[in-house]
Parts: sequence; structure tokens; C-alpha cells
Amino acid sequence: MGSLLLALASCGGASSSSDAPATDVAPATQAPPASIEAPAPPSTSIDPPSPPIVRPAPPPFPSYSKGTCPTLVHGATKDTSLNVDFASGSQTRSFRVIVPSSYDGSKPWPVVFAWHWLNASGGSMVDEGELETATDQMKFIAVVPENLEGANGKKTFQFDWPFVETWGAADEITFTTDMLACVSQQLSIDPAGVYAIGVSAGALWVTYLSTQPVVKHFAAIESLSGGLGSDPTGTWKMQWKAQPNKYPAIVLWGGPNDNLVAVDFQKASKAYRDALRKDDHFGVECTHDAGHAMPPIAEPTDGSTRFAMLWRFMLDHPYGLLPGESPYTKSGLPQVFPSWCSVSP
Repeated sequence: MGSLLLALASCGGASSSSDAPATDVAPATQAPPASIEAPAPPSTSIDPPSPPIVRPAPPPFPSYSKGTCPTLVHGATKDTSLNVDFASGSQTRSFRVIVPSSYDGSKPWPVVFAWHWLNASGGSMVDEGELETATDQMKFIAVVPENLEGANGKKTFQFDWPFVETWGAADEITFTTDMLACVSQQLSIDPAGVYAIGVSAGALWVTYLSTQPVVKHFAAIESLSGGLGSDPTGTWKMQWKAQPNKYPAIVLWGGPNDNLVAVDFQKASKAYRDALRKDDHFGVECTHDAGHAMPPIAEPTDGSTRFAMLWRFMLDHPYGLLPGESPYTKSGLPQVFPSWCSVSP
């Protein structure tokens, strides 16, 4: 304002009423502007993406122990699928390869290895398991081994499979990998769809296989009255040995009366179920009340295969699931399962 007064005085404008000459007036001191915090710049931080899920891949199919595989027989029936004089290691073995009537090799197919019960045969497994119908309806290939016999026609192992006489286990495992090697060479097999099932003595053998490195080839395991443990005399003992492959499993038994040849299959099956659960395997347990006998599954009236739940479980669990993972954890068991089956807690 002092500058403005000086300018007016110099132009002859009105003067101050005071006789004192006009003097400059210092400009008013202006307060500094209030401090204003600058707005924070927009965040440029981005949460890092979640690491990709790395799923286990099935291993390559094994090699045949004898070099070049013989030409295999395969067919849609028990009588058209039998292979005999199959060289495996130092042994000569027999097994069946049952294919659906629609098999043409144009796509990869799942394959199920099925071991029979005590004093039975591969043919019995085909008949009682309705494998001719099951393979056709459920669209998988079945490989059904015969137990080892000597030159005299008598079985080599007391319980058909060498889970007691473990001195024979290595050769029996070689037979398993030889079958897989030759079947995979000559048929169109899905490496993510290789499965194992056993019944009674066959289930005890499958239990043994599931504790050995060979289980790396199997996407899922099914034990029907098998399991871990020992007999009262201590003649044999089956112990848990964890493997890197955390395969899903069905463990089925016939309740408290499931006993045979001094083996308590309820105790053995529960021990197997618990070991699987503690080792991050997804599991389904099925406990019926028929003892050591055929599970009480009613014959379907619509012409479908009787044991569809067993094959459905396999096909629903391909190789590559994470430990403990299953589509059933969200959806629950499919309706094809009986009421006495449940997801293991």
C-alpha cells in the first residue's frame, strides 16, 4: 500500500493531514502459506503372481528286462486275451490283456493291473470282477497276471504273491514292470492312467507294491481286504515305507469279521488307511459288513457293470494330482459309491 500512496502523491492527489512528509511504508509481511502435504503418489507396487502349480509328471514307461518284447495277445474276453510263456527275468509267466471292443489304438487308454485272491486265478479275477463288461463300459484296458507256478504246476508262493516270501518280491516286481513295458509298447496307453487293484492276497501284494519304488508308475491304488501288519505268529510283517508318489487310494474291508488264515483284515486295512492319511495321500475308506467275502454291492438293473465305483475312482484320479488332492474333496463321493464308503478324514 505504501507504493500506492507514493504514486498518488506524485500525481497531485490528496495529501496526508499531517505536515510531515510522506514516507515509504514497509509492505505488510505475508504469512507463509500453510504447509500442505503433497498427495501420495499412486501405488505402483503389484503383488507378485502366485507361483505356478507344479504337478508331478508320470515317469517314462519301464524297459523290458529281456530286450525286445514278444508280440502280445489282447482281446475283449477272458479266452482271447491270454499270454503264456512270457519271459520275465529268469521266469516264464502268464497274464491277460483285456481291451474294450471299441479299442482301436487311436487315443491313449487307461490301464488297470488286477491281482487275484488266494487260490484263485487271473480267469477268476476276470469273471468275478466282471472285467469283460467293465473294460467295455468304463473304457479302460485290464492287465491280469497269473501267480507264479513251478514246473510241477504247483504255486511257488504260499499266498500266491510274495509278500510273505519276500525273497521272490524282486522278480515279481520285474514281472510287473515287464508287463507294463510291453503293453505300453504295443498298445496305446496313457502314462497318467496306470492303476493297481488287488483282492485279499492280491490286495496284500498291492499294499506291498505301494510301499516300493515301483509305485511311481501308478496313479491310484485300491486295496480290497489287504493292508499293513503281521500275522500272530510273526511269519510275515508288512510295514509302511513312504514313497514320493502320493497316490490316492481306496481301502476297503469287510468289518470286524473280515478274517482269513489268521489275518485280521480290519486291523490291517485300518493300519494302511492311517499310514496313507499321515503321509498326505487322499483316501476313501469303504467298510461293509460281509466279512471276508464279496462286497455287498447289488447287481445293477440297468446292465451297467457291478463294481463301477472302483473303476470310477481310478478314472477320476489321473497321475499329477498334488498330495491329498482329489475332485471328491469338493464334490463328495459320486452317487455310484455305496453308503458305507466315505472320504477318509
